[in-house]
Amino acid sequence: MKININILSIPPYISTSWRNIQSLTTDQNKDLVVFLITGERIVIPNLDFETISNIFDTHEKFLEQKNKIIGFKLPISLPEVDGLDSMNSIMQHNQSQSNAPDLPKEVIEKISSIFKIMQIDDQESLPKAEPHCNCFHCQIARAIRGESRENIEEVSEEDLKFRDWEIKKTGKNLYIVTNPLNKDEYYNVFLGKPIGCTCGKKNCEHIKAVLKT
Repeated sequence: MKININILSIPPYISTSWRNIQSLTTDQNKDLVVFLITGERIVIPNLDFETISNIFDTHEKFLEQKNKIIGFKLPISLPEVDGLDSMNSIMQHNQSQSNAPDLPKEVIEKISSIFKIMQIDDQESLPKAEPHCNCFHCQIARAIRGESRENIEEVSEEDLKFRDWEIKKTGKNLYIVTNPLNKDEYYNVFLGKPIGCTCGKKNCEHIKAVLKT
């Protein structure tokens, strides 16, 4: 048996996260009745009064913590980016803020700690960050998941040159690399997923030339 802020586990009757539980009650036999969000009703017999009280108290704490998250206000003012100032305004990825300033460390730690308390048993439900994005949502998502930002800087639209290769951007994440001494020798380099070059080699000099510009 395990009863804590994250899960209710009473083998062989139930073992689930509190977020899957709609409500609790007891029946006329003083047995615990658990109603799941799916509508299923589970009766757990032969629990003593102290255990039942502990289950109700823990469920109450979970609901209080959940309500705190719903109404959570950031403890420190955010940098001025489109007036973001609350939890609700950073719950979604925003590409237009991909170059937003880094959030204060204490803000990141505060928000990520709350999410970890609420969702530690369900990693797939944690928010996900977009590669190369630094919007507030993605900063927090990376902190929660223990990830770091992938940094491939945006290359100028203008023609770029690196050593023996002429480099020109032709589309999103797409570049053409040409030998300046032989215009018939050129390669297409893609910096998306997966990174590749038409020469067919991994980590070739053409990819390195684009990355180092």
